[in-house]
Amino acid sequence: MASHRIGARVAGLSPEQLCAIIEAQAGASDAALRVAEEHAARLVEQPEWVLSEVLLSPDLAPHILAQLPTKEHAAKGTCRAWRRGWKETLKKRERPRLLVIGGSTNEILSSLERYDASTNEWEEEAVAPMLTADTIACMAVLDSKLYAVGGFGPDGAPSNLVERYDLATNAWEVVARMATPRENHAMAALDGKMYAVGGFNEDDGALSSVERYDPAANTWEAVAQMATARCNFAVAVLDGKLYAVGGYSGDFLSSVVRYDPALDAWEAVAPMAVRRIAFGVAVLDGKLYAVGGENVDDNSLSSVERYDPALDAWETVAPMAEARQYHAVAVLDGKLYAVGGQGAGYNTLSSVEQYDPALDAWEAVVPMATARAFPLALV
Repeated sequence: MASHRIGARVAGLSPEQLCAIIEAQAGASDAALRVAEEHAARLVEQPEWVLSEVLLSPDLAPHILAQLPTKEHAAKGTCRAWRRGWKETLKKRERPRLLVIGGSTNEILSSLERYDASTNEWEEEAVAPMLTADTIACMAVLDSKLYAVGGFGPDGAPSNLVERYDLATNAWEVVARMATPRENHAMAALDGKMYAVGGFNEDDGALSSVERYDPAANTWEAVAQMATARCNFAVAVLDGKLYAVGGYSGDFLSSVVRYDPALDAWEAVAPMAVRRIAFGVAVLDGKLYAVGGENVDDNSLSSVERYDPALDAWETVAPMAEARQYHAVAVLDGKLYAVGGQGAGYNTLSSVEQYDPALDAWEAVVPMATARAFPLALV
């Protein structure tokens, strides 16, 4: 907002005109515009109310400031109220938020949602669709870039295509392909490289092979294979090692193997108590959690297990309130989040639950705007 407009009277402005000014000058978010509409309605009733009071309201100013580059705050802060508020706003802007991207309902989704635990609110925005249409890929993050790797191609067959997405530019680009087409595999980043582990294709069935991507060279290389082929499983990084957990290989698996990149070797560790597929994993406080999924009886699971590497042992912790599979799991502010997925009857879920390890308890948080199965969640 230009400084000469600060403090100007706005008698005669309609709510729509005021919102247009704020949106054009400050790039306000949807949440900010909703607040602006409330203020605009007051302006119609009280024409003597000045624009500076609208902009500097406790509800609206943080939203507007959060849209501005940091260097602009001093220039835009033409009164003490803005100068007082911008540092606190920056703290809010920099606070970690849970980001959930992609997935599917009856169609593949090109959108993301951000969750702020401090306000218990989601914000949704569109993202550019992948260059390869109608693809359900396995996704992971490396160096702040999102990689969509393999999965089901447009023809429904396993794919070796790889695309990389930059959140800052909202653009996808194609990078080097894997050597092996694979779907129902698992992805993780470790030591600056991306691992594509296991999966399935029509020629080989369940896969034990593993490929590693180097973004600096834009190349894939084969590394040591797992002893057991597996698909529809999960991987996570704990203490500098890659864990492959559960899955399917002619039967449901409870087994867990661990990869050491320094040795280029896998070793078996303690198995889970429950054989499961289509579940989520995450690391919290140095322990590995396996959350939900599906069991051998085709039932969606609410059960949760936790692995302690110091003891090489799993223990059962509190179950989720809602059974789910093909969901995402992530950690935010010391708590574990189970996001979306499919519930009983394979209905797609928008619900989200939060686990507090100190209480060993789950609680529901506000659901996403859009139901999503197969999403990726990250912080």
